[in-house]
Amino acid sequence: MMMPRFLVLFLVLLPCSNSLFSLKEKEIEVIPNPHGGSACASRNLDGLLEPYHLIIKPLTTQPDTFQELEFRKIMSVPVPVYRMKQPARLSEAQLEFQLVLVKDLAKAGRAAIHETPVEKERAMDSWFPGYYWTPLVMACAEGAWQHVGWKFTAVNESQGLPHFYALMVTIDEEETTEGIRIGGFKAPGW
Repeated sequence: MMMPRFLVLFLVLLPCSNSLFSLKEKEIEVIPNPHGGSACASRNLDGLLEPYHLIIKPLTTQPDTFQELEFRKIMSVPVPVYRMKQPARLSEAQLEFQLVLVKDLAKAGRAAIHETPVEKERAMDSWFPGYYWTPLVMACAEGAWQHVGWKFTAVNESQGLPHFYALMVTIDEEETTEGIRIGGFKAPGW
């Protein structure tokens, strides 16, 4: 017996309907470290991100540092925003961050970013198991650097991605338009 096409479509879309309609369409802004000085406060960070680099499939997280996963729409695409907390074993401050993950930085962003290596043992204590982290900083002024996120590199080849970047973001709860805000500037319409 053949099912009518509309019933098949309804059955396919039914499990997705709640998550599709519950997504919030708010502004997301890539920011320098919210917990430190603002050396890059006037620096436009839009060169870090291209929309086609966004990682839209959620990744496995370290259970004791994971706070929440919230989907926000960017250009009508649901994108996970991770809320993570530094563990006390790495930082007494236990700072919280909101992150958007990208497969790569924009070409201009790669040129402006510098990786700051840390001890391998510390870097293996990662928000994303199977990856070790390296802080990313951006030169802002002569002698001034600003922390903008982390690069996560696969420990072995069995990981899904050889590396990815976690950029610190903030979500503008007041805005209702769709898009990305980067460093306080509205990103181009891509």
